[in-house]
Amino acid sequence: MNIGRLFGIPVKVHFTLLILLGFLLLASSSTGGGLYGVLIAVLLFASVVAHELGHALVARRYGVATKEIVLLPIGGAALLSQSPKEPRHELLIAIAGPVVSLALSGVAWVLWQAIAFTVLADLFVVNLMLGLFNLLPAFPMDGGRILRAGLARWMGNLRATRVAAKLGRLVAVAFVVIAAVYGQLFLGLIGAFIFFAATAEERAAIIQNIVGPRRIRDMMQATPDVLGAGATVAEAIAGFSLSPGLTALPVAFGTRVMGVVYRSDAVGIPSPDEHLIHELVDRNVITHRGDAPLMELLTQMGQSRSRAAVVTTDDEVVGVVTLERVLEEIRSARSAEF
Repeated sequence: MNIGRLFGIPVKVHFTLLILLGFLLLASSSTGGGLYGVLIAVLLFASVVAHELGHALVARRYGVATKEIVLLPIGGAALLSQSPKEPRHELLIAIAGPVVSLALSGVAWVLWQAIAFTVLADLFVVNLMLGLFNLLPAFPMDGGRILRAGLARWMGNLRATRVAAKLGRLVAVAFVVIAAVYGQLFLGLIGAFIFFAATAEERAAIIQNIVGPRRIRDMMQATPDVLGAGATVAEAIAGFSLSPGLTALPVAFGTRVMGVVYRSDAVGIPSPDEHLIHELVDRNVITHRGDAPLMELLTQMGQSRSRAAVVTTDDEVVGVVTLERVLEEIRSARSAEF
């Protein structure tokens, strides 16, 4: 749920956080705390927003946009549009969040000494814990990213990510074990999140390493023909027979790309002469030029949830890129690596 914008960045709340706030309200009411528990929760997540804004504004300083800030029951996340290109930039972006939290903690402590309001003491503790906890070297938390940035200076981004991710998983397992021994469910949830997030970040770094240097044309499958909107399934099968390895054929209406038809959908249909391909066309595709970076195309495909892209040059269709083929290439590259 979008709750507004700060410095032009959308701030969203996951619905599970609203459930948590409702639970806190009921719990505080039953213990006589009234709305104070909810007030502390609101201050906590306001502190999380400030923490994530620290990341976002420093990222903006180095040319990295923030798509949105999302608040979750286990904290928050500033979703960057891309990874920082320089380890030094990543280090400064990562450390900005804890610096903001520790600074807020210091301000709250000074005000608490002057005014002695209990809420200021709680704000001091919340931000101190938020800042210190995020400095743990558990990738992909801030401390883990700081570690990765430091290691990347002398061992490269991929190896640094692997080391930081392994350490993050060790910390996550320790959290889960402690949670099981002492019955701390919330700590166990944090441990599980860190474990899976570290694995996902490591996988993304491997993909970036494999895909990063390539252009779209390097992964493109040249198409022998472009199917017209009124073509039959039999014509599509004939087109696939000209290129045994081709996984999809583009479909166009005049000069306008309509989508693609996949080999797996066309082959095996009974009486293919009696069926038109418009029944099989996947219209959720994007078009792109072949000289652009492959990672740029994959990012757009991920955002639009597309399985394929049609490659054009000077408004002429020259080929297709399918997610199936990209994944095959990544699997082959990883097999060769190991």
